[in-house]
Amino acid sequence: MFIEKSKEIHKEKEAHAYWPGAFDDIHTDTQRHHLMLSYALPVMQLMEAANVLTVGDSRARDAAFYKSKLGIYSVASDLSTSHLRPAVEEGYVDKIQDIDIEQIPCEDNSYDYVLAKETFHHWPRPMLGLYECIRVAKKGVILIEPSDSINVRTNSYGISDDYHDSYEEIGNYKYQVSLREICKAAWAMRLPSVIAKGFNDPYRHPLDMDVYLKEKNSLDLMGVENKRAFNLMFICINKIDFQNENALSDDYVLIKRPINSNEV
Repeated sequence: MFIEKSKEIHKEKEAHAYWPGAFDDIHTDTQRHHLMLSYALPVMQLMEAANVLTVGDSRARDAAFYKSKLGIYSVASDLSTSHLRPAVEEGYVDKIQDIDIEQIPCEDNSYDYVLAKETFHHWPRPMLGLYECIRVAKKGVILIEPSDSINVRTNSYGISDDYHDSYEEIGNYKYQVSLREICKAAWAMRLPSVIAKGFNDPYRHPLDMDVYLKEKNSLDLMGVENKRAFNLMFICINKIDFQNENALSDDYVLIKRPINSNEV
C-alpha cells in the first residue's frame, strides 16, 4: 500500500515539472546538471551508443542533453509524462514514455544505455528498479547518484554512526548508492565490469557558478587524494566487455569482475 501511495504522490508532485530553461546552458542550474550528465559522455562515445533511455527524467533534461551532445535517439521517461509533452513537441527529445521503474514496458536489451540521474535514491524499492534497468539495457546501466558515505569509526558489524540516513517528505527512504554494493549486484549477475568516477556537488542557493566550480574543483581534488569522500558517483554497469580502458582519463576507475577459479 505504501509503495503505490508513494508513486501517486510522485505523479502529483511532478505534474508541473516542465521548464524550458532545463535545456539552455544560459541558466546556472542547467549548467550544474549538464556538468553531472557530462561524466557519462566518454563512456557512451567509446561504446558507440546509438540510443538511450533516461528514467525518472522529470524534466526530460537528461535525455535532451544526450540527444544534443551525441546526436543519438533519446527517450525520456517518468511515472507520468503528462508534463513532458512540450519536450518532445519542441524536439528536445525523440520520445517520452510512462514508465514504472519496477515494470519497464520494454523488451530485453531495448536500449544501448539506461540512465538514472538523481532518481535511484528516490525509488521505493531501488534494487528492483536496478534489475529492470539491467534487463532493458544492451550495453550498460548508468547511475549518477548521491554516494553513501560513512565515518571510519564502525562497530563490529561495519555499521557507523555517521551514515547519512534520511527520508523524503512522502516517506521513502533515500537510498544512496554504494559502489561496493553496485559491484556485488553486477558480479552476482556475472556482468563483466563497472566503471566509476567520484565527484562533488557543493550546491547552494542562490547558485553562483564561479563559486560553485571553485569549491567543486577543490573538493574533487581532495577526493582524488583520498582526503575526503566524494558525495556523488558516476557508475556504469557494463553488460558487455569494455575494451577502451586506456582511453578514459585517470579519474575513471574500471573495476573488473573477479573470476571464479572454477569458471570455464
